[in-house]
Amino acid sequence: MSTTAGQNLSLGKLKRAISSSIVSYTNADTSLGNASGNAANTKMSDFSVDSVDSVTGFTYLWEQTSEDYQVNFTNSGSLFNSKIANRTQNFSWSFDGNLDVTIGSADYVASVTAGSITNTNGAIAGTYNQSGSIKVKFTEDGQSDGFNDHATNYNTNLSKAIEVVDTYGGVPVCLLFGSPVSKSDGTVVNVEDLNIGDEILTVKLPNATDEDEGTDWKNDTFNQTGSFTQHSASVMRVLYEFSQHYYDINSGSEYITGEHHMLYRQAGSENWTWKTAPNFEIGDYLMDKQGNEVVISSLVINQDSDGYEVVQLYVEPDDYYVGSTFVVHNKGSNSEPTYPTTQWSNAPGDFTMAGSLGDTQITIAKTIELTNGSGTTTISNAQTSATAVTLTIAYSTTGDPGESGTDNGGSGFVSFDVSGISFTTGTLYWRIKAVVAGTGDGTGSSTISFTNNGVTNSDVDITLNFT
Repeated sequence: MSTTAGQNLSLGKLKRAISSSIVSYTNADTSLGNASGNAANTKMSDFSVDSVDSVTGFTYLWEQTSEDYQVNFTNSGSLFNSKIANRTQNFSWSFDGNLDVTIGSADYVASVTAGSITNTNGAIAGTYNQSGSIKVKFTEDGQSDGFNDHATNYNTNLSKAIEVVDTYGGVPVCLLFGSPVSKSDGTVVNVEDLNIGDEILTVKLPNATDEDEGTDWKNDTFNQTGSFTQHSASVMRVLYEFSQHYYDINSGSEYITGEHHMLYRQAGSENWTWKTAPNFEIGDYLMDKQGNEVVISSLVINQDSDGYEVVQLYVEPDDYYVGSTFVVHNKGSNSEPTYPTTQWSNAPGDFTMAGSLGDTQITIAKTIELTNGSGTTTISNAQTSATAVTLTIAYSTTGDPGESGTDNGGSGFVSFDVSGISFTTGTLYWRIKAVVAGTGDGTGSSTISFTNNGVTNSDVDITLNFT
């Protein structure tokens, strides 16, 4: 590459960009040989860059997982990455919004880790999602007058809008198994039968934001007077998962999970926007495969602790497609993010504990199974109301702990939260004891959550009814 016009070819500035802090670059002695590690035929332009273009990564970051976000450059010299871009001192990473994330020591690539989202009162996946932006500034050694201060967007914050996804009840996805999807050749297949490379219908949205560019497509608006013509998108990824809920829109027109964005227009508004089903209102509109508006006449949520089979699609070049009936957006960006791998199964399902004030009750033995675990397991209790009821748990990894709570090496009945359980695979046996005061509030609910490796993929809801 050639050196950018107007670039200050300062060896002192180069020394500051590639080594420890030197405030006064005019006193920094170096040579091209020293700067390059004695590489032959070294040029100043080998360390140069024309532009700091963007920060890219995943739009969706599942809670309790980590993903990489990267700064992209134009016309970087052959030594730029190894000598300048790989230094943490040359980059300043931050975030905004209501994100609960941490950013490790980062050069031009940063590992961003999402915290745990506390889900209360049995809310569905996606209820407590967090929104904001990952931000980064390239300034060599923190100095505004750096070796590459000629570059476009030098010493300027660039951002990537992201959403930390509440994965309560499993990995959030999209369409229910059995949902018919229209292919471009006129045939209709169930979503689970699609293959990579299939062409499916979508609607052209003028000036839609490409999510791979790092900008916030969720703020896109499309005026209702626009031309919404039918065309096709190519299936790049088909992912199968489970969700504990889905929304039934217009009595079977679409079965879709609640964290998934659809093209939506509020009655009285001129613009289409991206919204999720929990934010829909009866009487507003969704867009169909012909680009026409369809009024939302019914919206019903279905929930099952055993889960529903669902399918997530990723398509290009557009980032949206037509589901069974309506235009929906991808659940992904750049490429698919890392999914929580800890899997719980054979959950006992929700149940009720009832009786009179002053009672003590112990449930029958219950089990839950775990695969792919690591580290230790935590069992927590989120109890609402029912202040007269005290819940404790007895557990064992070898068999029913019994009414004493100590059979088969059981823990005895211990208070919540229980952490540090050596349980990563197999069957966990447990019982709940309810001790109820003679007076007070004995009605309410409790959610018992099982967490391993930072992933809560199984919860049990208990209805408390002691009067």
